[in-house]
Amino acid sequence: MRITRRDFLKIASAVGITTVLPLDLLNKALAGNGNPRVIWLQGQSCTGCSVSLLNSINIAPIDDVLINKINMEYHSNLIASAGDVALSDALGQHPSPTEITALSEQWLQSGTDLSMDINKDNKVDLYDFAALTQQGFILVVEGSIPTGAEGHFCHIGGGMTMIEAFDIFSARAQSIIAIGTCATFGGIPAANPKPTSALSVDGALTYLGRTANVINIPGCPAHPDWFVGTVVNLLAGNAVALDGFKRPKIYFGKKIHDTGNCPFKGANQVHNLGEQGCLKEIGCKGPRTYADCYSRKWNNPGQGQPGVNWCIAARTPCHGCTQPDFPDGMAPFYDLHDMKES
Repeated sequence: MRITRRDFLKIASAVGITTVLPLDLLNKALAGNGNPRVIWLQGQSCTGCSVSLLNSINIAPIDDVLINKINMEYHSNLIASAGDVALSDALGQHPSPTEITALSEQWLQSGTDLSMDINKDNKVDLYDFAALTQQGFILVVEGSIPTGAEGHFCHIGGGMTMIEAFDIFSARAQSIIAIGTCATFGGIPAANPKPTSALSVDGALTYLGRTANVINIPGCPAHPDWFVGTVVNLLAGNAVALDGFKRPKIYFGKKIHDTGNCPFKGANQVHNLGEQGCLKEIGCKGPRTYADCYSRKWNNPGQGQPGVNWCIAARTPCHGCTQPDFPDGMAPFYDLHDMKES
């Protein structure tokens, strides 16, 4: 039986998303019809960020976002085609069906308010069509990018290495979103002794001698709200305020250990996992980690509801997975030398 990409997406992502965002912003962002194009590359990773995204129910239904609001041109786990066929389709420069329809409706019209008048000469003609075919896309990168052994530690298909694919797609992307700590800062694949010479997205751009606009959404894995909320703002035409590590300030603007965030700040120090109290003495990295896990939490039970739990509430130390020095700079994850016998 032959199924379309949309049918496959409906089956693969039969879960939903919503988040606490202004209603007018949400309506504006989700009013599109399959634009813009999105190319999602996966390098050295566990695919955890993709899995995390598909298991959210907090911003807008993920199947609706993937099928109707953006044009997911390529994602190795979420498209029906594979290999050369999938890559050749993603590599092509072409308008979306929505853009073609809009262009045909305004073809050879003149006026001052034509949405498809891309070159702003008050008419829609071949010049606008040519400009339309050259429009870029949002490139999403999940996983680090190895450069050792000429990149052969990681292939994405079609005989193309990850660094080759990143070179091609990053050169044409309107913007780049790095999702997960492996893509944003190198993560586990870039930890010592770094056998594959893995790089983050920014590191790979430097390696290629190129600059680009990058938004970093770290986490191991990244919370789905951090990604979807960022995309909602981009689709709404809003600037995303970033911190010094290019992370959206709205999600990574405060430390987990700041006053009022961690419910155990100021409590008695504990010396065993699972005990009630402050976990700093046994390795908690909350005092130097920026993220809003404390309020957003994980595993949302329903739309518009915060998650049910997070690392510290589960009585295990924060590992600082959203920080640029994770994992090496956060080791050891546990400091249990002072554990008391029960």
